[in-house]
Amino acid sequence: MKKLNIFTAFLVVLLTFSGTALAGQFPSISAKNLNEVKMNLPGDFGARRSIVMIAYSQKQQDDVNTWLPFLQQAAKKSGVKFYETPVISSGYGLMSGFINNGMRSGITSKSTRAKTITLFTNVGTFNRKIGVSGTNTIHAVVIDKNGKVLETVSGTYSKAKGQKINAAL
Repeated sequence: MKKLNIFTAFLVVLLTFSGTALAGQFPSISAKNLNEVKMNLPGDFGARRSIVMIAYSQKQQDDVNTWLPFLQQAAKKSGVKFYETPVISSGYGLMSGFINNGMRSGITSKSTRAKTITLFTNVGTFNRKIGVSGTNTIHAVVIDKNGKVLETVSGTYSKAKGQKINAAL
């Protein structure tokens, strides 16, 4: 009986930690949007639910763009806010002005600039905290106002992925 209780306790602890790890948490990070407004994330996302599009390279912008009609519709329908967050190694922090100016020159809309926030951080640590892996694809992440990750899908938009995101809103 004692072995069964120890095993049961171990199983409960394992499942508890597994559930926590799967949920993920958007890390606390300070950054500037492309309008050069300082933001403290996740608090400054400022909505009950936010969809954060995470990309790791400029060539992934086309993949992010596949999500834009869905994101715009979700914002109108449910009031959710959405953001594009290029995630770049903190090693490029000294070049942040150059990188952000390059992005700014390609984005003329002030509202789009306000929703584009470049994160210079440890990419591996960031990914582990939000519960994704790799940098070869983009991620659409739904978070609550405290930064808790509620849903994550990876890759270009599809109707099935949009339904998963909608279910978390």
